[in-house]
Amino acid sequence: LRSRRDDPGLTMMSTRAWLETAVVAATTAMAAWSLHGEYDAEKHAMLLLLGAAIYSEYVGADRDPTETRQGITGGAPLGALALPWLFVSRVGGPNFHLFAFWVSVSTNVALLPGLPRIVSGGAAVAAVSAGARELNYVNVGHEPYPTEWTIAATVAVHVLTAVSFARDALGWFPNVFTRWEAALASTAVALCLGDVAMWTAHASAGRLPDLHLTEDKWAHVTSWMPLHVAFGRYDDAQLAMETCALIACALTVAAPALAPEVRTRFSAATAAVFVAVSTWGATVALRLGKAFRGYDGIAHWFVDYVTGAEDLANLAAYWALVFGFAAFAIRGIARGGVKVTALRKAYHLLAVVAFAPASLPGYAARRVLGHGLPHPEMLALAYAVALLVFAAAECARTSRAWARGRWIDSFFSRFVDDRDGGAVVISHTSLLVGVAAPLWLNHEKWSASADVDHSVGALAPLAGIVSLGLGDAAASVVGVYFGKTSLCAGSRKTVEGAVAGAVANVLGLLFAWRVVNHHRETPWGTLLMAGVGTAALEATTEQLDNAFLPLHMAALLQLVSRNADLEDVQYA
Repeated sequence: LRSRRDDPGLTMMSTRAWLETAVVAATTAMAAWSLHGEYDAEKHAMLLLLGAAIYSEYVGADRDPTETRQGITGGAPLGALALPWLFVSRVGGPNFHLFAFWVSVSTNVALLPGLPRIVSGGAAVAAVSAGARELNYVNVGHEPYPTEWTIAATVAVHVLTAVSFARDALGWFPNVFTRWEAALASTAVALCLGDVAMWTAHASAGRLPDLHLTEDKWAHVTSWMPLHVAFGRYDDAQLAMETCALIACALTVAAPALAPEVRTRFSAATAAVFVAVSTWGATVALRLGKAFRGYDGIAHWFVDYVTGAEDLANLAAYWALVFGFAAFAIRGIARGGVKVTALRKAYHLLAVVAFAPASLPGYAARRVLGHGLPHPEMLALAYAVALLVFAAAECARTSRAWARGRWIDSFFSRFVDDRDGGAVVISHTSLLVGVAAPLWLNHEKWSASADVDHSVGALAPLAGIVSLGLGDAAASVVGVYFGKTSLCAGSRKTVEGAVAGAVANVLGLLFAWRVVNHHRETPWGTLLMAGVGTAALEATTEQLDNAFLPLHMAALLQLVSRNADLEDVQYA
């Protein structure tokens, strides 16, 4: 390494950054321990990525450019490993999570700024090649299956899209994201976009030809795709969710161009055309993919789906009661002159009360609530629709062209803090996505007829609700009002807040376990590890906690669940 005396641009990692890196390293070690045998390549990829990210952090090359959210430094190890943790915790055969793991690893190594461009680019190419080899390996026994180079091409397209989005997002949303928040969001968007595009191509091409009698079977589009597409099952609810998310992303990208300070006729027209084309493209993709068959488009399907949902009236009445009471309660709290932090965290608690009952697995909901609320599939779709509504509201707020837009801007101004000083306000959207993401990524648990799961992995869909609604809220409120002891030099976090967050996380997971698996022995070790580990990350990171905490808790719960050795020692 170059001497810091020779190059004053190289900055030492702060104590807080070292503590954050220690939490990340511990989680990565646990993820590596849970992988063995056929997943040795994934283990080595994570460990190498961790080493490269720490090097990037240490040499100081991870200083954020001027267009990122100011005052936030570092975060390379957490940003590079957050998605790989989550995806590797659910690998098992030729599924989406193994494919997404290699896309996220390849993307993040390409974005590491501490490495020379030729090194990061070469490492990304090596990761793509290794991912293709691993995905091709698990295809053995499936005929036909893609060749290694076709899988590599598919992974590479996703990586190039994600890297392009991550670099452009900092310019699209100045002073909104850090480098690694942009990378996280861009990877998610690239995976969602690729999922819809591949499914559309697969469904529009029709069924596979006879696999054994057709000589030109490799000319069929399905044989060029990963097996999670070629042999996967996509239901209309999942496609509707992904479509809403992509349109919401288009609206969010258009929002900054509508601000009066920068708005011109050309920029406004360009934003309108971009949103219109994106919406039209999503509609065409669904048509080509033969989605919503028997219906006149997604709107007709959605109305029929909602009106036909079991006990929807009960859920609507419950949400009307909860949100109605919350509107009056939060208005009263705001008039009482409380600090902005406490006011913002009131919405975290609202997420717990509103969404936790509907997030329960089907078998637990039937036992606890009878038939009082729909199964989680309805909630997953509701999250996506709410994301679309939030994006539309943000366009109205930034434009301030109508009375409603000015009212939304005035309302939001009561809750913003230093994280919302950029072109768009993302706190409410990030809270929604943070609560929803663990449920979105556990598609097999949506159905009311889902298999009974007695492992701690059954709590993963609740990770966002527990980590943000309870742990993060408790840590912030206790830290603001009662915090006296700084966690470390230069940190705004306090020991009192960190302890409160850990206690809230553990109690929330304990209550969820009692509800979901009331007749099983309590896995104290696992609950303590997940609760305290997530609180430790919240106390040491400066990245957007709404984005990273749910992924971390869900990964911890699922890593323990999937490892047989850990299952033997998880009970007290």
